[in-house]
Amino acid sequence: MQSMRTAPFSPGYRRITWVHLLIGVNIAVFVLQWLVGMRYPGFVEHYFALSGGGIKAGHYWQFLSYMFLHGGILHLLVNCLGLAFAGREVETQLGPRRLLTIYFLGGILGGIAQLLFSGGPVELVGASGGVCAVLLAFTTMMPEVEITALLYFIIPVRMRAKWLGWAVIGISLFFIATGLGRGVGHLAHLGGALFGWFYVWKLGYGARSYERSWLQRKLDARREEEERREAMEPGEFISREIDPILDKISREGIHSLTKAERRILEQGREKIAKKTTRR
Repeated sequence: MQSMRTAPFSPGYRRITWVHLLIGVNIAVFVLQWLVGMRYPGFVEHYFALSGGGIKAGHYWQFLSYMFLHGGILHLLVNCLGLAFAGREVETQLGPRRLLTIYFLGGILGGIAQLLFSGGPVELVGASGGVCAVLLAFTTMMPEVEITALLYFIIPVRMRAKWLGWAVIGISLFFIATGLGRGVGHLAHLGGALFGWFYVWKLGYGARSYERSWLQRKLDARREEEERREAMEPGEFISREIDPILDKISREGIHSLTKAERRILEQGREKIAKKTTRR
């Protein structure tokens, strides 16, 4: 993952996104779950984990509340990392409303799949269904993008995004078919993943389109624009790219700049620094 750097003239402000908020809520609820569980063991899971008995008793909020409970710190960490990795791209490209639709409907439908087809008593917790939905949305939207996945959180594996999506589905199917890993909601993972794929497939991504998606074309155009700017000499870059942005700052203020304009300022600072170093 690339590090974030602050553009010149920037106060260091970074916009809080819905991905940040979802991660924050998951962490906060986990802390609350742990504190309440110390005093009243089993209370939170009984009323807020998803279970067939709870739904029969009219606790329909469990379809939503179970997504914010977790079975331990590692469970929470995996889900938060997955959401941070894939969610920021989905939110950037599709917008907050579609991100939240994918996350919550993926989690709800994954929970329903676990209840209907698990073949035994269920007490389900975790955001994995929603996270798998967001992850498959990302890998379907940007199948050829190269990513680095950490195998067992240690071994870096370079692959195209589409193979990570296939791995999520394949692993879930394997555990469902073999009956291994009964303490994990593999049906919820699969249900969420399939919904995430289907949702963006309906938007025109994936195998439904024989041409590059508009997102892939947009990324290619952005890369070509970056290469064009990189080839400019510092003087030309400043006059053609930096000066209009500085004029905008004087008119509308620093907070009016877009993310792309901040990247241009950063690129300009690097060009000037390189020129100074050469001297």
